[in-house]
Amino acid sequence: MSMTKEGPLGRHRTIHGRVVEWLGLRIVSGELPAGSQLPNEADLAAQLNVSRGGVREAVKALAAKGLVEPRPRLGTRVLPREMWNLMDRDVISWYSRLARADFLTDLLELRLMVEPGAAQLAAERASEEQIAELASAYQRMHQHAPELPEHEEVFVEADLAFHLILLRASGNQLIEQLGRLLETSLYHGLEVSSHAPGGVAATLPMHQAVLAAVRGRKPVAAGRAMRRLIETTIENVRELVSE
Repeated sequence: MSMTKEGPLGRHRTIHGRVVEWLGLRIVSGELPAGSQLPNEADLAAQLNVSRGGVREAVKALAAKGLVEPRPRLGTRVLPREMWNLMDRDVISWYSRLARADFLTDLLELRLMVEPGAAQLAAERASEEQIAELASAYQRMHQHAPELPEHEEVFVEADLAFHLILLRASGNQLIEQLGRLLETSLYHGLEVSSHAPGGVAATLPMHQAVLAAVRGRKPVAAGRAMRRLIETTIENVRELVSE
């Protein structure tokens, strides 16, 4: 799987990864709608300037994610969204990159169901090291908040770290795994919410309240503080996307 000249895939990542991403983004965006047929293997290989074997392996990867169905002698058909594995890391990443409002809303609703409970467990189970890491992430947020939007990247990275540490500190391996799975989309969601007018000013003290409750070993207070934080984020994002 090699390219001898520049093709539509660009030069980053592996060839296999580029083909999977190129096709996956077009399926998730609707450019290749449900029920449509992918170009045949030879045509797609020529279009993307890759080997036919590279296309074949990429189609297998997309089939494993539930996005397409290869059918012998009939070609490869794009499947409807209800067949997709929406919890696949790549599919989540593609949705996030498209910045679709419906996906962001679904993500916030999922966070509202999961994170207050995780905060409550963290207040009961977090190690002193995890609490120190949580405090460090909050301090970085506090430090860079006045420098937004210039220092948006470091602020969002600190915000992401805060939430991932909290999920890990719950002591529940499935919740921790969910955090790793959603990391890319969570980053994009936090990036969007940081753009909401007054959003950071409103939610930064709520992050501090979550930290204080976890540090003070107050599970109910931690859960309530996290719920208020995410509900406020939902309100801010709704206002932002409706503009």
